[in-house]
Amino acid sequence: MKELSAAEQRFIESMGLYFERQGSTRISGRIHGLLMLADEPLSLQQIARVLKVSAASVSTNIRAIMSIGLVDPVSVPGDRQHYYVVNSDGWESRLRTAEDSVKAFVRLCQEALATPQLATRQHLRDAADFCDFYLAEMAGIAERWRASRRARPSPRTPKASKGRTA
Repeated sequence: MKELSAAEQRFIESMGLYFERQGSTRISGRIHGLLMLADEPLSLQQIARVLKVSAASVSTNIRAIMSIGLVDPVSVPGDRQHYYVVNSDGWESRLRTAEDSVKAFVRLCQEALATPQLATRQHLRDAADFCDFYLAEMAGIAERWRASRRARPSPRTPKASKGRTA
């Protein structure tokens, strides 16, 4: 297993801190950072070994980042271990998650504005108006992203073999 370079280690740690600032766990960010650098799928044990954390911690946190669509499980022929790769559509998934969150927030504001006692509250109106504007702007972003991806050369697909890491 290849040792991580200083630049790779810095990136992984930076991803951990970024995830932590976003309300997730540092280890989730470190796992995602490692998988972003990996040339092939990595097993729970490989991830734990490289990041110097427990396999249980990797298992818990990999489920969390899978639930938000950033990581996918894959299998390696002839191997019963679970392997993981970055979901190449994860960014679009995150965009949909953000859009769903804004839609839920605007519904709350609109329901409140429909109540006579709250109908004149300017902060509620401003929030609802901003969310409507935001959602209108977001409507074309996913399609422009897909068009942009189609226009560029295909990325190299990770190999489904074992033994090496990032």
